Amino acid sequence: MRVYRLMVLLAVVLSASAAAAQEQRGSIDGVVKDASGAVLPGATVEAKNMATGATLLTVSDATGKFRFPSVQTGVYDVRASLAGFRPVTIPDVLVALGQAKTLDFALPVGGVTESVQVTATSPVIDVKQSTRATDIRAEQVELLPHGRDFTTLVTQAPGANYEAKSGGVMIDGSSAAENRYIVDGMETTDLVSGRSGKNLIADFVEEVQVKSSGYTAEYGGSTGGVINVITKSGTNRFSGSVLTYWQGNSISKGQNVASSVPLPGADAGGTQATGIPTLRLNPVNTDLAEYVTYPQDTWNRFEPAANVGGPIAKDRAWFWVGYQPAMTNIDRTVTLEANHQTITVNQKRQVQYLTATQTAQIGDKLRTRIAYDNSWSKVTGVLPSLDGSDAVGTNYGKTQAFPNWLLSATADYTVSPKFFVGLRGGYFLNDQRDSNVPNVSRYTWPATSNVNFVGTNGAAVPANLQHPSGFSSVISNNAIDHDKLTRSYFQADGTWFGHAAGDHQLKFGVQLDRRANDVLSGELGHRVTIRWGQSLGGQRGPFGYYSVRSNAVLPNQGFITQGNVATNLVGLFAQDAWTVSNKFTINAGIRTERERVPAYSTEAGVPASPIQFEFRNKLGPRVGFAYDVNGDGRWKAYGSWGLFYDIFKMELPRGSFGGEKWLEYYYTLDTPDWATLDAGSGCPPACSGRLFRGPIDFRHPSTTPGEDIEPDLKPMRSQEAVFGLEHELNPTMAVSVRYVHKHLDRGIEDTGSIDAQQNEIYIIANPGEGLTSLAFCCPAVNLPKPRRQYNGVEFAFDKRYANNWFFRASYLLSRDYGNYPGLSESDENGRSSPNVGRLFDFPLIMFKQDGTASYGQLPTDRMNQGKVQLIYQLPFGTSVGFNEYMATGIPITREISVIPPNNFPVQYLGRSSDGRTDVLTQTDFYVQHEFKIGGNRRVQLNATVLNLFNQRASVNTFVTYNNGAGINFSEPDFYAGRVNFASVIAASQASGALVADPRFLQSNGWQAPMQARFGVKFVF
Repeated sequence: MRVYRLMVLLAVVLSASAAAAQEQRGSIDGVVKDASGAVLPGATVEAKNMATGATLLTVSDATGKFRFPSVQTGVYDVRASLAGFRPVTIPDVLVALGQAKTLDFALPVGGVTESVQVTATSPVIDVKQSTRATDIRAEQVELLPHGRDFTTLVTQAPGANYEAKSGGVMIDGSSAAENRYIVDGMETTDLVSGRSGKNLIADFVEEVQVKSSGYTAEYGGSTGGVINVITKSGTNRFSGSVLTYWQGNSISKGQNVASSVPLPGADAGGTQATGIPTLRLNPVNTDLAEYVTYPQDTWNRFEPAANVGGPIAKDRAWFWVGYQPAMTNIDRTVTLEANHQTITVNQKRQVQYLTATQTAQIGDKLRTRIAYDNSWSKVTGVLPSLDGSDAVGTNYGKTQAFPNWLLSATADYTVSPKFFVGLRGGYFLNDQRDSNVPNVSRYTWPATSNVNFVGTNGAAVPANLQHPSGFSSVISNNAIDHDKLTRSYFQADGTWFGHAAGDHQLKFGVQLDRRANDVLSGELGHRVTIRWGQSLGGQRGPFGYYSVRSNAVLPNQGFITQGNVATNLVGLFAQDAWTVSNKFTINAGIRTERERVPAYSTEAGVPASPIQFEFRNKLGPRVGFAYDVNGDGRWKAYGSWGLFYDIFKMELPRGSFGGEKWLEYYYTLDTPDWATLDAGSGCPPACSGRLFRGPIDFRHPSTTPGEDIEPDLKPMRSQEAVFGLEHELNPTMAVSVRYVHKHLDRGIEDTGSIDAQQNEIYIIANPGEGLTSLAFCCPAVNLPKPRRQYNGVEFAFDKRYANNWFFRASYLLSRDYGNYPGLSESDENGRSSPNVGRLFDFPLIMFKQDGTASYGQLPTDRMNQGKVQLIYQLPFGTSVGFNEYMATGIPITREISVIPPNNFPVQYLGRSSDGRTDVLTQTDFYVQHEFKIGGNRRVQLNATVLNLFNQRASVNTFVTYNNGAGINFSEPDFYAGRVNFASVIAASQASGALVADPRFLQSNGWQAPMQARFGVKFVF
């Protein structure tokens, strides 16, 4: 039945489906002349793919020009011949994704029987394009050290870094949620978070291309970079491998953090046992902070695998299939604080990687490719808290399953030498389903302790109810029944080659993207958060206060998410590569989109799409140039400018358009019997103690255009300007320099205020404009607009893999400045909630203590970065690969919470108030030795070591001053600059309203420890 579904789906996507298309091809063009420089019409040109054996034929036109508009990426030998001339071959023409390689042939006069003369070399530089792209080819994937997921390859590109504070890969200063991910022609960007939504093991990758700037109008929905991935294909030779990898705690310095494949949303059960220090509050005395090194987990990861590829029909059709399950077994031993008993809990993680591709070259006109990528994963069991704070009898049996697969198909058809068409279709599914989740309330006190606690009434907490700081009665009561995210796409495009005041390559297309989310998830009982001994706004009981999280729809549960939505996005683009002369090319294009942002709410009167952008609202022109300085393909000057629009992720409509539901109630804590606080069907509101605040609605819907949605809302937009120079030193080496400027024109955020009951009320707006132009009234204070400016100068040296070695080095000098990191909230330590970050939740968050707007270096700003990659193959069968990364630390910015219980974070001394984290350096190493055992059979032994020298730089700092409720003050005085924060802090601490957190300004994150992985591979 499943096979039938896939066959039907494939037929549908090739005919009429619906996302955005991506190039999965390159091209070759050029001109054929004789030795005197006269053009030669009628010359036969052949391009042979050296891997598959497929050969394409064309004939030069009246001007001597020829082209292969769509070729599979790879290495080609290109041959030109004509009666009366000696043939010439240009070998080793490397065509990467999206590249247009230009070749010039000069045929000497001679007889047809004379031997082929090889006189030309393949160009290193694409002299017609103004896109800055880094290609990571198969030899780099195989011989350079990396983690298990394909995203660990991306950081080889200059300007591309994994930043934990942004939650993923950042490119040229844009946050991790602003990139676009494409796997086998199918967009796989997560529909909610904006990060990569597809697990793909790096072993299945043929090529990764990272487009950093200047990409053409075909690409929309990205204000960062475009990451394009192609999986492996078959060739004319049957070949394959059987292999296994192993890694574990016995050969590593910590848990598999950096090298393991992340499971989106997986509840691993608290902090990973990395074997490096953890900053925490003292479990008994929360006025003290301490570093604790927890015992390392016992864990092993095995990856048995097999793959095979070969011809279906020689020179015409090929297949490749690979299966590589990854199975991780983790045992964690802890001593429970409650009864001092030692327990060992097991967790199993598995990912079932399966990829299959089928490629065909049907004659000289039609090329097709079908790809299926599956990475279904499952986590069985939840690990106990490292500090042993769990309750006796905790259920660790929660299971999480993550269906994740895509199916895509492409077809390129050359109608004539001057016109060809392309079709793309695909379907992508990402889901999560939980089971065995406790259907109870969760009682927790994350930052206080009740050990030996005595209330103000003289009553002590009974010994059987005492637990240290960090306690939770259950590890999790959150269950995802389903969270199904799907994307269907279809693209049709055409490319016309013509001549009018120069040569033109005009491409135009339509893109249809249907995005859907069917979700039912939430806390199965309340979340009860207890603050032992603390007060809120002067309110408390004998033992402190507590809050109950609930919702209005299912009040016996906590935070919930519900909805079933679908929306269509239509994109149009046109772009032209106009070669004005043999030396100068103008790349100009425009794209636009029609976008609908769906409502999750089904209440009467709520629009189906509260936000709508028409084609006229998202016109994005892009223009660039490429200049072949000397006309010999060795020097290229280039530049580009463009407007880039974001496409909404589902995070904002889930949270603001009725999908998420959250009410918080605040009570005095009058009894030490915490397990009975929410007992009874009438709670909330009839819970133990006195209700003194709430319910506060932290997910108040904003669904009315003109009232809580800005009537003149404009899409998020950024601009970029780039200038660069590339120089070919020899046929395998090139140097380059690039200057890039990117700045954000406007953002979209839920921009907040609070009402008399302290409900957080939001307007969906371009902050600082329209309904949200003022931060404060009387006197009027303007709300700062989102600002992010990135400037970088990048120097690079590239040595193409040849003569047994490869080398790439880059240095980047940059600054990322402003008040808004972007769609990933790096001010919030890796949170990725596009358009609903905390920065604009209340106006004064954007100001310093003197009432002036806060600007400065953004949280992931690294002024200096250097990268080096090296591959060398020794003559006796050993290959080595190195990655070296060096970067300055990131800014440290202190903050304090204000206006409890909302506790809005204010960076009261401004950005970069407390210096930077440590300088970060890391060396990664790969070694492989090969034994030949006859014919094409061989055995390979390999080892990968990430962070070879186990360097431990501090990469994060605890920056929040307060533990619990923050401070209060007069807003008019704040905006007038009359609030002395030091005095308010001192007075609040003296009264007991403010508790200082002893972790303040201490390091709380370190570089991932050394990881090692060993492999054995039999290749045939």
